[in-house]
Formats: sequence, C-alpha cells, structure tokens
Amino acid sequence: MTTTALALTIAAGSVYAQSENNGEQMEQNLENAGESLENAGENAADATANAAEEAGDAVENAAENTAAAAENAAEETEQAAENAAEETGEAMDNAAAETEETMDEAAAETEETMDEAAAATTDMASNDTNMIRVRDILGGDIYSVDSQNGVAEFSTQEYSEMGEDWTDIGEIEDIILTSDGKISGIVAEVGGFLGIGDKHVMLEMQNVQLVPVEDETYKVIVGYSEEELENMQSVDESPMN
Repeated sequence: MTTTALALTIAAGSVYAQSENNGEQMEQNLENAGESLENAGENAADATANAAEEAGDAVENAAENTAAAAENAAEETEQAAENAAEETGEAMDNAAAETEETMDEAAAETEETMDEAAAATTDMASNDTNMIRVRDILGGDIYSVDSQNGVAEFSTQEYSEMGEDWTDIGEIEDIILTSDGKISGIVAEVGGFLGIGDKHVMLEMQNVQLVPVEDETYKVIVGYSEEELENMQSVDESPMN
C-alpha cells in the first residue's frame, strides 16, 4: 500500500509538472498571438495610411492636371476665337472692298451707257433729215434716167431733183431686208396695164437712188430702161430665204 501511494504521489507530481509546463506554453502562445495581432494591426494601419496618402496624392495630381487641361483649353479657345474674329474681319473688309469696286464699275458702265444713249439720241436728232420712212417710198413711182451709158454712168452720178425727161416705168411694190435689218433692195412692179400682165423684179440698192419730191415723199430712179427691167428674172410672193 505504501508503494502504491508513493506511485500515485509521483504520478500526481508528474501530472502537475506537466500541467504547469502546458500552462506556461499556452501563456507564451497567447502572448505571441497578441504580439502578432498587434503587429498585424500596426501593419494594416500603416497600409491604410499609405493607401490614403497615395489616394490623396492621386486626387491632388488629377485635380492639378484637370486644372491645367482646362486652362490650356481656355487659352486655345480664346486664341481660336481671336483668329476667327481676325479672319472674319479680313473677309468682311475684302467683301466690302470688292462690293465697292463692283459698284464703281457698275456706275462707270451705267454712266458710259447713258452717255452713249445721249450721243445716239443727239445723232438721231441731228440726222433726222437723213432718215427715210418706208411709208414715204412704198408705192412710189420708179423712173428711168435717160443716160447714154446706162447703169455704169448712173452709178457715178447723184441726183437731187426730178428730171423732166425721166420716164415713169413702174412703182415700188416691196422692200427687201437682210437678216440683220439692212435694206438689200426693192421689188419693182413693171410692165402690164392696170395691174394686168405686170412683172415683179428685184433691184439691188446700189443700182437705185432716192430723189425727194415736194410732198416730202421720194421717187426711185434707176439706170435701167423699161425693156431691161421687163427682161429681168421675176420674183414671186413666197418668202425669201
């Protein structure tokens, strides 16, 4: 029994010693865990502080960059507006100069046209005595000039009054104009009697002359004889092309 009690005592001592050792180990472990947590907290705090500082720096840099970009954009916009204003001003000045030049040219052309019209009116008024109306010769008599050399002599002379020995050989039936409005010749009605058997022939203007008579009408004179006129080719009433 004494031996058993001794064994129990020894065993109990061993258990106690083991328990004490375990307690110290646990205490050490807890202490180590606390230090680890403290270190982790400090590290997390440092990381958070660093992240916050970096974020603040990034925000500050972004703000500075944005402000610089806005300032540059404002300067560029202002410069563009100044350039546009200068270009617009130059364009307006050029347009005004061109308009003024065009108006001056138009005024000069208008003045020149008016001067020409005035001169033409003056010429018409001064040359009124040289103008002849168609009504003053249409239907008038045609006379043959008694010239020994016929048309050749007739074309070299000018006649200002009727001759007593001229022969009435027909009348002016029509007047022929060119496409540009100039008189090309006259159509003479010759031969026949009382409108029966008459003939229409064309006489070119270089072969006729106009002689004024007392009632302000005109007679046509030619260097052809009546027989020569009747032998000319006749013209009909169809249009002349």
